[in-house]
Parts: sequence; C-alpha cells; structure tokens
Amino acid sequence: MANTNPTELEFATVFKDENGVIIITMKDYKKLDQYDVININLAIRRKTDGKPALKLLDARAKWSMDKKAKERAKLEQVASVTKARAIVVSNAITATLMKFLQSFSKHEYPQQIFSDYDEAYEWLKTLV
Repeated sequence: MANTNPTELEFATVFKDENGVIIITMKDYKKLDQYDVININLAIRRKTDGKPALKLLDARAKWSMDKKAKERAKLEQVASVTKARAIVVSNAITATLMKFLQSFSKHEYPQQIFSDYDEAYEWLKTLV
C-alpha cells in the first residue's frame, strides 16, 4: 500500500488523497536545483508504488528552477509514472501563456493547465 501521509520537503508537500490523486503543493522557495528535482520525484514514486497516477501540481507559490534542475526534470518526465497531470498556476494570464508553450512540447499523457484548483481536480477525476 502506498504511503498516504504527507511528505514535507523544504520546497513542496507531496500527498496522496482518498481518490489516489498525487497532490504536489509547491512552497515559496528561491530556486530548485537538480537534487531538489530528484528528491521530489522520489517522494512521488513512494506515494505511487511505481504505478501510473493522476497528479495535481499546485504551482501557485513563488519558486523557480535553475538550468540543471530543468534538465533533470525533463529526464525525470521521460521516466515518469504519470497517467495525467493538472497544473494549477496563479492566474489566467499565466495559464494562457503556459498553454501556448505547452503546445510546443509533447507528453505521453494528458496534461492541462488551470488557474482554478477545483477545476483542475475535477478534470483529473474524469480520468480515473
């Protein structure tokens, strides 16, 4: 059975809810490095038992990633056990920009950008 207790990292909280959705809530943090990316992915894998999962990334806090972290995140995405991902950003303008940028990248799973947390969660629940 996957660990359902919240995992607290310096820059994020990772939690598996009663519907099996992995909720990653980012915290205000200066800049993530490649080791932070590795740590968050390990925390996520512990919650999923290595099985594909629905993920909700609440990215509304103030944080960023350095270049090596972005490179590591791309590598981790390839090895990801993601069924679908909803990303919640701080406002509609950011959501629109991210949707535009997302149109240039390809994912092996459905991914949507939202400015409303509840809408993001409801979208994920339709994919169960």
